[in-house]
Amino acid sequence: MDFHKKGNSKFFNNQLLFKTVGIAFLVIVLILILADFRIYQKKKELRAQIVTYQKRIEDIKNSSKTLKDEIANSDNKDYLEKLGYEQFGQTRPGETEYMFITPQKNSTAVQKIDSSWGVNLWLGRLPSVWQWIKSRF
Repeated sequence: MDFHKKGNSKFFNNQLLFKTVGIAFLVIVLILILADFRIYQKKKELRAQIVTYQKRIEDIKNSSKTLKDEIANSDNKDYLEKLGYEQFGQTRPGETEYMFITPQKNSTAVQKIDSSWGVNLWLGRLPSVWQWIKSRF
């Protein structure tokens, strides 16, 4: 009987060792998966920042080119005249400046009822109802 107990305890010790190693392996795998996911998210954020910075670099290059062109043309009389007309609204003697104004649409002419209960209709009448109540008291 004593022999049987030793055999069982050895079996249980091996099984316990196997379960412990399995659980440790699963924990390590989960930790590695989480670390990989965090690295993936960080990589995604960094790529988005790179794209943003590249766009900003292009904008700065374009504005730099524009400024260099303006500096190069600062001695050109025709360029300065054009700049004066476009940016500062200057006119030559005898010229008249006209501005065309387009009529705006009347947004209060047509009201849409958004729901079957007519919420906008009631909200539109609310000020007149309030004035009527105030006049009664």
